[in-house]
Amino acid sequence: MEPRDLMMMNYNLFKKMKELTEKQEQVLSEDNMEEFNSLFNQREQIRREITANSRKYDIEIKNAPFTGKDQGVKDISMEISEVIRSIQEIDRKIEGLIISKKDLLSDDINSIKKGQSAIKRYGAGPKRATRFLDTKG
Repeated sequence: MEPRDLMMMNYNLFKKMKELTEKQEQVLSEDNMEEFNSLFNQREQIRREITANSRKYDIEIKNAPFTGKDQGVKDISMEISEVIRSIQEIDRKIEGLIISKKDLLSDDINSIKKGQSAIKRYGAGPKRATRFLDTKG
């Protein structure tokens, strides 16, 4: 397979990864963690495909006679870089969303703990069954 074809395959995979990343941001905003994890797994599969294509590309470049850099490959490489940058921006937004949701959850847990400890300290103790001992019988 030609190096240019491998680069084009990677470019298409990166575009697909960007779409999945945008969907991840959306479903995270909607608190749909199952879908978020499913999209994450799909992104991992695409990452593995990109890695395999990159290895094939490296082998093709080493085995190909030196003909100078193909301008098409350079153009595709620059486009891939742009897509990667946009994916990284979205990932930073996702990271911020996750941190804010984690902080909210932590605050909720702490308030529940405070409420439980207040009930233990100030609330009525557990009801115990009254026992009478018959001493005359």
